[in-house]
Amino acid sequence: MRKSLCLFLILLASISRVSPLIAEEHKKIDRDDPESWTWVVEKDFPGYTHLVLESASMKRKMGVNLFLPPSYESSADRRYPVVYYLHGATGTESSVYDLGDVVQRGLREGRLAETIYVFPNAGHYSGYRDWPDKNIKAETWIIAELIPYIDAHYRTIDAREGRALCGWSMGGGGSLRFATKYPEMFCAAATISAAVGYRIPEEIQTVNNLRRNADKLRGRTGLFMVIGEDDFLYEGYPPLLAELDKQRLEYELITTPGIDHNLGKMKERFADQIVEFLDRQFAGVTEKSAEK
Repeated sequence: MRKSLCLFLILLASISRVSPLIAEEHKKIDRDDPESWTWVVEKDFPGYTHLVLESASMKRKMGVNLFLPPSYESSADRRYPVVYYLHGATGTESSVYDLGDVVQRGLREGRLAETIYVFPNAGHYSGYRDWPDKNIKAETWIIAELIPYIDAHYRTIDAREGRALCGWSMGGGGSLRFATKYPEMFCAAATISAAVGYRIPEEIQTVNNLRRNADKLRGRTGLFMVIGEDDFLYEGYPPLLAELDKQRLEYELITTPGIDHNLGKMKERFADQIVEFLDRQFAGVTEKSAEK
């Protein structure tokens, strides 16, 4: 459903009661030492395959958890859509905890079509960006290395119609930025408490991407966002929503009172809606793939 400018004004009016920690958090992220981050977590999750891939751009080994749907081994001619789940700050490929159980339950209950889910490690505080130093090239790692690798080694639907993004906090911001920057690669993005901007509106890359790629996004890219009204990241939304409305782009937004930046509470309230939204974006391609 498309939200009107009224929603933007309501959000703008609420900024005064949101904690002004965003700029300080950004400074802290910039100061962190990537060499102290955990890049590979050797932990087994039932139903998942753990990969360790060499990243040329990051100049290190990167951990990835991969979920292949139940019919993958027995349906040799079938191809599957893919969701890339981007973890939040301090996260790793063990972010399987964030959404993996919800996906598996939805499959068992027959509510979801079979889909590949990929949970990459992109660095605790990378912002899913290419830094000018310190061998942090998280955008290049995801866009130019990981996605081509998954498409080359697994039976994916290697097209924008069969590829979507999902993410929490920092990963939600990365999901929105990638979806709006690369509309030829992704059909949708679903976000939980996304970090959509830290400074002034002109510096919010996603807003600039909306202006630049509006014609390529309009009517083609699904956007679904959930955010708690007590979340310190809530104040970053008005410029984004205003630009979405200005460019006449469709999106779904759910705000909820009484929840701050809390993944557990947001997952409990919205995880099923998120995976079902992503499932709907793939409806056409999954039906065609299953028929083959």
